[in-house]
Amino acid sequence: MGVGPSSGYGPPSSPEELGYILAERFATKCFTPLELTHFKDNFFTRAADQAGMKYWNEKILSDFLGIPDTSDADCPLDAGPVIFRMVSYLGAFPFQNTLAPSVLTFEAMVKVAVLLTERYGKALRRARKDRARLLFGSLADVGRKDADLPAVEDSTNTAEDHNDSSSIAHSHAPGFSIDEPANDAYGDEEDDDDLALAALEALDAIEVFRHDSRIDRAVYEARISVATFRRLLMLLLVISPLGPLESVKIYTSDLNESRMEAVRKEADNILAAFAQEKSGGISYKSFATTIASSLPYLFDPLTPLFEHLLFSKNLDLSQKRERTDSTATASIEDTADDPIPGPKSIVLPGGFEPTILSPTVVSHLSFFLPSTNTNLNLLRGNLRLHPVFSTSTHGSSLTSFSHNVITWKAGTLLLLEGAIQDDSSEKEEMVTLGAYLPHPWKSNSSSSNASSDQSALPYLFQLSPKHVVLQGNPSSSVHGDNTPVAYFSNSTGISIGCQLPPSSRTQKRHPTPLGAGSLTIDTSLETAVLYVSPIGQNGVFLPPVTAAPGTDIKTNIDIYNLEIWGLVPDPAVASSEWPSAIELQQAKWEFEARDAERRRNLNIKAGAGDSAMESARWLLETAGIIGDGPGRVGG
Repeated sequence: MGVGPSSGYGPPSSPEELGYILAERFATKCFTPLELTHFKDNFFTRAADQAGMKYWNEKILSDFLGIPDTSDADCPLDAGPVIFRMVSYLGAFPFQNTLAPSVLTFEAMVKVAVLLTERYGKALRRARKDRARLLFGSLADVGRKDADLPAVEDSTNTAEDHNDSSSIAHSHAPGFSIDEPANDAYGDEEDDDDLALAALEALDAIEVFRHDSRIDRAVYEARISVATFRRLLMLLLVISPLGPLESVKIYTSDLNESRMEAVRKEADNILAAFAQEKSGGISYKSFATTIASSLPYLFDPLTPLFEHLLFSKNLDLSQKRERTDSTATASIEDTADDPIPGPKSIVLPGGFEPTILSPTVVSHLSFFLPSTNTNLNLLRGNLRLHPVFSTSTHGSSLTSFSHNVITWKAGTLLLLEGAIQDDSSEKEEMVTLGAYLPHPWKSNSSSSNASSDQSALPYLFQLSPKHVVLQGNPSSSVHGDNTPVAYFSNSTGISIGCQLPPSSRTQKRHPTPLGAGSLTIDTSLETAVLYVSPIGQNGVFLPPVTAAPGTDIKTNIDIYNLEIWGLVPDPAVASSEWPSAIELQQAKWEFEARDAERRRNLNIKAGAGDSAMESARWLLETAGIIGDGPGRVGG
C-alpha cells in the first residue's frame, strides 16, 4: 500500500512509521476490497508526482470534491482552503501536534477518509463517535499565551499548498496545537484523547503518543478564527442535503446573490451561539459544548462529501476493458459536461408554498433536529414535510388552525417569523423560532405527549438572530395531564411547554410558562411570547446549555408568518400508520363536512322552552361539537 519499511529490529517507534501502519490498518479494516480499489483509482489517477512521491495538493482536492475555492470565479463560496487545511491536519492523525500539516499522500488520505466518514469504529475498539476535539484542531489557529493576541484574521490564508518542494520537505513541521490553555478546564483529558489513544493502543505505541501530546502544552493555546469558521458553516449550509455519491455541483451551481445573502445570515446566526474570546476566536470549550448540546449534526455533510473517495467514475465494472491513463483522464473530463440535475426538496407538494421554510432554513434545522424514530438528522433520515397550515394561506383563524392541525395525526414542525417588540430600538429586529413536536396534536389534553425515547423528544428553538436550542425533558415525571407539550384552545390560543390552569366555570385562565422554556400564541395568531430560562428542570424543556447564567429572557413578538409542517418519515422505514397521515386527515375532513351538514339540519325550536334548549346545548358540548371547556382540545 506504500507503507514505509520497518527497521526489522522490534516494533516501530517513530510517529512517521506508526502513521503508515495505522493507515494500512484503516485501509484493510474500514474499507471493502472494492472500495479500496476505487479509492486507489481516484487517488493515483489525479495525484501529483515529485521525486517519486504521489500526493494531492489543494487544487486537486477541491476539484475532486467539487468544493469552490479562490480559483472558482463563478461561485461566491470560498471553502476550498478551509477543507484543505482540515484535511492536512487530519492526515497526520494521531500525531497532529508534531506531524501536522501533513502531505496528502495516499496513506494520509486513507486516514482522512476513515475519520470524516466515521468508519474508524471497525478498526478501533475504544473509538468514540465524538470528533469535536479532532475537528477543532483541524480548524484552530495557534497563539502564544504570553503575547498580546490581536483579533484573529482569516486563518485560511496560511494554508499551505504542498505543490512545491519546500512544502514537501517541511511537511512534518509543528502545526496546529489543540492543547487547552492552562487556565481553562476542558474536563477529562483521557476522554478528549480517546480516539487517538485507541489508535495508539492498537499499535502498542502509547508512550510515543504521550510524548507527542506534551509538546508545547504550556506555551500554545488554540482557537478557531471566526472568519474561517464562517466559511465552513456557509459550505455546510449549502451542501447539507448532499446524498451518497451526489455531485456537490447540484447545490453550488446556482448560488445567486439572494441565496448567498441568506446563507451568510444563517451562518452568522449559528456563529452567535458560540462564545467568542475578547481577543477573537472560538475556544475549544465553547466549540465542544455548543456542538454537543445544540448542533450535534453540524458536520454530517462531510460524510457523503468524503465518501466520494470510495467511488471512481473511471471503473466501469459492467464492462471488461483495458484503459490507459489518457482514457481515464478523458472519462473524467467527459463527466464534467453532464447536465446537473436540480436539488431535491424536502417539502411535499400541495397545500401552500413555504414562506419561512427556505432551503437555507432546512439546512439549519438539519444541524440539530433528528428524523422521526431514527438517530439520523432530518435530511439523512429522508424525512419529508407535508404542508399543514400557514397564516399566509389559511389566515389568522383558530378555527382554520384547528381544522388543519388537530386533524393531522402525526408529528409536526411549527415555524414562526416575526418582529421583536422593543420600543427602545429604532430598528426592527426580526426573529425566527419554532418547535419540533414528534407527536400528533391531541383532541384530549389527558393524553400525554411524554416519551422516554430520545428520538421522540420535542425541541423548542430559535434560529435567528441567535441559534438557541431547548431539548425536551426525558423525565416522564414532568409530563402529565396539566403539562402537555403542546396545547390548543379557542379561548386561550396556542401554548407549548406550559402548565394548564385548573378548570374554572367563572373565569378564563391562561396556561402559564413552566420550567426552562415555553411559547404562547394569542387567539388572533398575531402576537407570541417566548420564555427562555437558564434554570428549571421541572418543565417540558431543559435549559439551553449555552445560555448566560442568571438571565431569564421574555421576548414579545409581532407575528408575520406562522407555518405548521407535518412530519412524514421515509416510506422505506415508516410503519404502516405513518404513510396514511395524509389520508387520515382527508377522511377526517370529509367526516367533519358531513357532520356540519347534519348540524345545519338540526332544528331546536325556540318554543320548546329553556330546559329543552339547555339539554340540547349540553348534548352538543358533551359530544365536543360546540363550546370550549377546559381540556376540550389540548395536545
